[in-house]
Amino acid sequence: MKDPIFQRLLKLHPKFSDLSLVRIKKLLTKINFDERLLPKVIHIAGTNGKGSTAAILKSILNQHGYSTHVYSTPHLVKFNERIQLRSKNISDQKLLKYLKFCEYKNNGNLITFFEITTAAAFKAFQESKADYLILETGLGGRFDATNIIKKSKFAAITPISLDHQEYLGNSLNQISFEKLGILNSKSTVFINRQKTSVMKYIKSELKKRNLEAFIFGSHWKVRSNYYVSDNVKVDMSKLNLLGSHQFINAGLGIHIALNILKEKFVIEKTVEALAKCEWSGRLQQIKKGMINSKIKKYKNIFLDGFHNIDGMKSLIASLPVNKKILICSFLNNKKYIQMLSTLSKHFSEIIVVKMNEENSITENLLPKNLKLYFANSLKESFKTINSL
Repeated sequence: MKDPIFQRLLKLHPKFSDLSLVRIKKLLTKINFDERLLPKVIHIAGTNGKGSTAAILKSILNQHGYSTHVYSTPHLVKFNERIQLRSKNISDQKLLKYLKFCEYKNNGNLITFFEITTAAAFKAFQESKADYLILETGLGGRFDATNIIKKSKFAAITPISLDHQEYLGNSLNQISFEKLGILNSKSTVFINRQKTSVMKYIKSELKKRNLEAFIFGSHWKVRSNYYVSDNVKVDMSKLNLLGSHQFINAGLGIHIALNILKEKFVIEKTVEALAKCEWSGRLQQIKKGMINSKIKKYKNIFLDGFHNIDGMKSLIASLPVNKKILICSFLNNKKYIQMLSTLSKHFSEIIVVKMNEENSITENLLPKNLKLYFANSLKESFKTINSL
């Protein structure tokens, strides 16, 4: 979107690193936001699998006849993807209307891009009816702008790993503490599969906070491609998302839906919902379009948005082809050297692309001991692939 208001708001991306709910709380008051007017909230935090879980849960609820709003980050192609009203991307007209309103009410006060766009999203959700709002955190949980919601809600924690350490802390316990910040005394809590040490910490925190939870391994299990709980077994083999890790995400989505819908939960509708589920850029096979026309030598083309080491491991384990060529890009605050070192053992060729971002990795930052190609644009990377 090239609207000047949107471009101006983009420049608000924080030059400061303090995590706080003060700024968004003030702005929400100014725009007369009333959380009581929101649909029932399903709040999702974690490091990996938030977006996939949200997409799966949305599909299941929609298939059962319930309407959903969705707030997710980041977007793949267009910002509108972040705000779905009744499962459809918000229109440019509505998005600009709410952004203009929030910018006007903010009156030039210090605020981040994520905070002001979250305020705009909340105003849109408040003024459009739906049965459920699926709310994905942007960063952490405790001080994430989405955590301004204090009403009774369903709250889910997806797998936690190291990421955004500069904001959330350098240990898994510190990061877990921040993610658990979305839980409150009114929450119905769901904890998905975790590393052993993380699960131990989470259970101790739940006990301290006197919170009960539905926990992977205790209240539901994933056996091969089946979701299994006390009275329900769901075949997930038709899930329209690639990678065995997606069965873990689907298990969480099913268990949340089962507890929301209760006796209205229908296994056949859930199986159909899994088959219809779409989530772009998550080990997504690209079968037609611009990329296919530019890379004619290869038929198996996949798009994935891994952004940390655990996400990278899931990609490596899930790719169904032998000779693999990787086009990738990194921000310079990520563990790109460690990831590139690992990736070089699994891909025959790696092309690193410079992004149109201030902190994108540049050619001089690439490790010299690895065989890597560098491209200044995606278009240039296609030429490199075709020359190999």
